[in-house]
Amino acid sequence: MLDLTNTVFDRAHPVPDNELLRTPSDVLSWCESIGLFQSAPALDDAAAADLTEEVRSVREHARAVFDAVSRGRPVPTAAVGALLERGGAGVRAGHLRSIDTDMEHLAADWDAPGAIATALALLAVHALFTLPADRVRACGRCGWLFLDSSRGGRRRWCSMSTCGNREKASRHRQVAAPTT
Repeated sequence: MLDLTNTVFDRAHPVPDNELLRTPSDVLSWCESIGLFQSAPALDDAAAADLTEEVRSVREHARAVFDAVSRGRPVPTAAVGALLERGGAGVRAGHLRSIDTDMEHLAADWDAPGAIATALALLAVHALFTLPADRVRACGRCGWLFLDSSRGGRRRWCSMSTCGNREKASRHRQVAAPTT
C-alpha cells in the first residue's frame, strides 16, 4: 500500500506535472501492475469520470497516515476515518463480494463506480494494522515511503539505485568541489 502513496514523482521537491496518476487509464494500469486485478475492467464513462480523483483522494489519506507512522507521530484520525468511511461505504454498496483475512484476494465488481477506491482504502487500513510501524520510512531524498526490510533497519533511501546513488554523488561533488 505504500506504493500508492508514491504515485507522484517527488514528494520532497514537487514540481509541476508531478502526478503519475493523471488519467483513468493510468490508474487502471497501476492497479493491474500491483496485482489488484488480472486485467483492467472496461469502465463506463460514469465510473471512469471519478476514478482518478477518488484514487488520488485515497492516496493522500494513506500518505498522511503512513507519513505520520514513518515519523513516529500519532496517526491523523481524520485520514484514517476517511479511509474507513470509503472502505465501509463500498463494502455496504456491494462492491466487494469477498475478502480473505489476509487481504491477499479481493473479489470485487471492478466495473462498479468506486470499487477500486474501496479496495485501495481497505488495503491501506489493513496495512496500517499489519505493517511493522518501526520499519515504515520516508526517503530522505525524494520523500517516498518504503518498508525498511534491511537487516539492521537503517535504510535511508527508497532505492539505492536511484536516490541512494544520487545522494552519494551529491555528497561526493560537495567534497570534491574546490573551495574559493
